[in-house]
Amino acid sequence: MKSFLLPVLLAGSSLAAELTIKKGPLESELTLDATFIPNEATVLKISPKQWSSFVITDLVDHGSIVKAGDPLITFDDEKFQRQLIENREAAKSRKLALAKAERELADLKLSTPKSLEGLKLSHDRAKEELDQFNASGQELSIESAKERLTRAQRALSYNEEELKQLLKMYEEDGITEETEEIILKRQRASVESARFAVKKTEKETEWTLEKVIPRQAVDLQRAFEKAQQSYETGQVSLPRALEEKTLALEKTKRTHAEADRKLAELEADAQFLSVAAPADGIIYYGEIDNLAWTPGNSPKFLKKKGSAPAETALMTLVPSNRTLTLQGSVAQAERLKLPSNAQDSVQGSVKVEGLKNVSFPSTLLSVASAPDAGGKYRLAMSVELPADSPIVTGMKGKVKLITFRKEDVISVPHKAITTKDEISTVKVKMADGQSETREVKLGHVAANKTEILEGLEVDQVILVPDPEKN
Repeated sequence: MKSFLLPVLLAGSSLAAELTIKKGPLESELTLDATFIPNEATVLKISPKQWSSFVITDLVDHGSIVKAGDPLITFDDEKFQRQLIENREAAKSRKLALAKAERELADLKLSTPKSLEGLKLSHDRAKEELDQFNASGQELSIESAKERLTRAQRALSYNEEELKQLLKMYEEDGITEETEEIILKRQRASVESARFAVKKTEKETEWTLEKVIPRQAVDLQRAFEKAQQSYETGQVSLPRALEEKTLALEKTKRTHAEADRKLAELEADAQFLSVAAPADGIIYYGEIDNLAWTPGNSPKFLKKKGSAPAETALMTLVPSNRTLTLQGSVAQAERLKLPSNAQDSVQGSVKVEGLKNVSFPSTLLSVASAPDAGGKYRLAMSVELPADSPIVTGMKGKVKLITFRKEDVISVPHKAITTKDEISTVKVKMADGQSETREVKLGHVAANKTEILEGLEVDQVILVPDPEKN
């Protein structure tokens, strides 16, 4: 330690005050505003899955003292019950429709192979008939037609020959009896009939050969082609129709399952048509979190005929046996004054406006390791309140925390220290009345004083400049 021995005359002693060095405690304080918040609170919300209309018909007032099970908010349920009935009826219809679709699919699974088998059978038969016709049927049909004509012609020839023989036989007798006339008459009729039969058979044979048999060939070919097309189409379309029916049924099942899920959720939403107190306590409109009580938008909708939003804090129940804590926040500069690892050792007190000459012990419990969006660091503090304390949730307090304290410390006012080129000095009054500038080593800074680690001794007198008189 260097010692500056620069005696000077105390010119104008009125410009500085004299201070005798004594040891004593040195401490730093941090003052902040805080809110009394319960260490336990239940935020009441409605979390419906399907229903969205929650119109209030009745509710308790803010600050109400309630018992467990007491109704807090009641909502109009007329539209809900009507919707629930409609959805349940729709569920029954869906069940019937699903059963019908399942039966249709089961039938289609059975009929598809049979339909394919029938198409193949028709195809095979058509092919057999066409092949048979082309192989021998057409030729036989032609021969049959010609044979019918030949038989007719032979029949005519036989009848004509028979008539000729009868006439010859009867002419030889010279006399034609009545019976013979009858026989000749019949034979002549048979000849005429045979002649007509020949004529008719000639026309029919001509038609058969020119039209019927060629058309039959065309019809058999077309029948085969149609059967073949139907079979080939069926091989593709019938399994595809079965697959489509299967997929449609699966989709229907998913749709019905989703509708059933929504119905179950709607039924579960009935629990939110009334909100009851989960325990004994006091009701606060809005939300109480770990920093403050926030009414939010609750005053806008917490009223009769108001519409309560989902997933929004409606009320908060503060239990009757709650313990209050203090919640506040500090800026970065104040946060740096707090110990990093010894937060439990930070003691303090809190005063409440309206309670004069009363303070309550307080202890720092935690400090947020990161700032919030506003750059503030949250603090939580315990507070010792008497059993009959009138303090309730949401009240404000002024907290004073002792962030540093050291006993038997030499400290001087900040203005007594002059620092230049990183060297700090204090003016000491000597026994002869003159002053001496002495280098000092500085320690902790607290409030308006600085700890002097080296350079000053107890009972020395220092000069403290008065800026207002310089």
